[in-house]
Amino acid sequence: MRMVVLLSRRHRLYAAAAGWQMPGVELFLFDSPSEALAKLSLGKTAVFVFDTRDYPRHRHVVRKFLSMRVDADLVLVGTEGDGEDAHEPAVTATGAVTSLPDTSEPQEIFQTIERHLRLRRVRESSGIVGRSQAIQEVLSLVAHAAPLDVNILILGESGTGKELVARAIHDNSRRANGPFVSLNCGAMSEGVLESELFGHARGSFTGAVADHDGVFKRADGGTLFLDEVAEMPLGMQTRFLRALETGEFTPVGGRAPRTSNIRLVAATHSNLADDVARGRFRQDLYYRLRVVVIQTPPLRVHPEDIPILTDTFLRAENGKHHLHVRGLTRAAEQALLEHDWPGNVRELRNLVSSAVVMKQAGLIDVADLPADWRPGTAPRPYLPVPLGAVNAPELDMAMLASTLLAIRQEIREIKAALVGGARPAGGSASWHPADTTTWEPATGVVETFGSTDAYGPLPGSAGGDLQTAERTLVEAALRTHAGNRRQAAERLGISERTLYRKIRAYGL
Repeated sequence: MRMVVLLSRRHRLYAAAAGWQMPGVELFLFDSPSEALAKLSLGKTAVFVFDTRDYPRHRHVVRKFLSMRVDADLVLVGTEGDGEDAHEPAVTATGAVTSLPDTSEPQEIFQTIERHLRLRRVRESSGIVGRSQAIQEVLSLVAHAAPLDVNILILGESGTGKELVARAIHDNSRRANGPFVSLNCGAMSEGVLESELFGHARGSFTGAVADHDGVFKRADGGTLFLDEVAEMPLGMQTRFLRALETGEFTPVGGRAPRTSNIRLVAATHSNLADDVARGRFRQDLYYRLRVVVIQTPPLRVHPEDIPILTDTFLRAENGKHHLHVRGLTRAAEQALLEHDWPGNVRELRNLVSSAVVMKQAGLIDVADLPADWRPGTAPRPYLPVPLGAVNAPELDMAMLASTLLAIRQEIREIKAALVGGARPAGGSASWHPADTTTWEPATGVVETFGSTDAYGPLPGSAGGDLQTAERTLVEAALRTHAGNRRQAAERLGISERTLYRKIRAYGL
């Protein structure tokens, strides 16, 4: 795909003098800003080089460019400033804006253009979507580090696209024609991980019916991506470091060492520096991995990319399922922007996929989002009571009492485990190991001595609301079962004796 760079007439001499060579790039020279803006509107331009020295009224041209929302980068030559922002361009919804001083040499202008084009190629080939400063920093690091055969460590929360970054590094490296092999180090025993890394020889253990090449060998000449590298067992780290440094390894059960030439990209969501300080990760391996560090940002720190990501996922889902969802309503877009996204980009993609499947055509509104995700729908708390709303009229007394009884039951089970007693079968709801108790197998009843009746009304005036809830629950159980105490007790999860005590205490 050819890229178009718009240049003013002044830059014709620059290009000739500097010997600019940009394969696959078309240089388009314009005589007036209006001509350049017309070319930009076609949507095929990658970089717009605008020399403000030729046009005193340049500000309105810049404003017009920014309002067009075309996917192009702007290089301003001759604007005020010391030129430091040439290396750290400002990022807008449409692209990056770089300012160069009027003293810039032709070669400096060319290098700036080349940097923008390189970032664009990385972005288009990697699938990394976003125009925020945070994403541009990731792309910049990928573009700079990928061609160099050095180890790279990717840090970031789950769902931030660490493997996507690893693939972008491979695809833009000199090893792009070689294999890309990935392995997740999490949830593997040391023996299994060693076999997956270095392979094993036939007969080396039960089930090893043939020789097996590990990822070290399969990635020879390419890139090895190790995800969750912090989960690697400490004993395995020593052998892994040696193989990484020398390129030599011995398969499990093998005798002759083998060699492999790999480029390592490792990733983790853990704080490796903290793991090193705690002795859970080797310091020498840590420094071997972190030659270049790329931090993938959580979605909550670059919410301006949410509309771009949403549109990308929407188009992908439409194409995958042959649907015709046009987009999101403003209310739905606002809901996405206000969410914290603990699952990051992975959570957003899954949400869009779900909404598209449910909607299938038209615009996605808030009501089309998954029910457990919609704004105002928080995960159900352990107690079904709104904070600060104990006296609220919508308080479900029966639900509250049921939850409290469930908590009480769990506490009894924990106490039973702590004192080392096995819970009897049947009638366990009335067992109180914290009290001095005797168990009667024949009746399934516990007699309690020297303690307050655990099943009587809650003492004190402060328990009034809880007593009301408990009484409501008992009354509802008796009413449901037409006064049958055995069935009511089973429904409540208590013994008949306990139910009788409550009936007597509440005067039912």
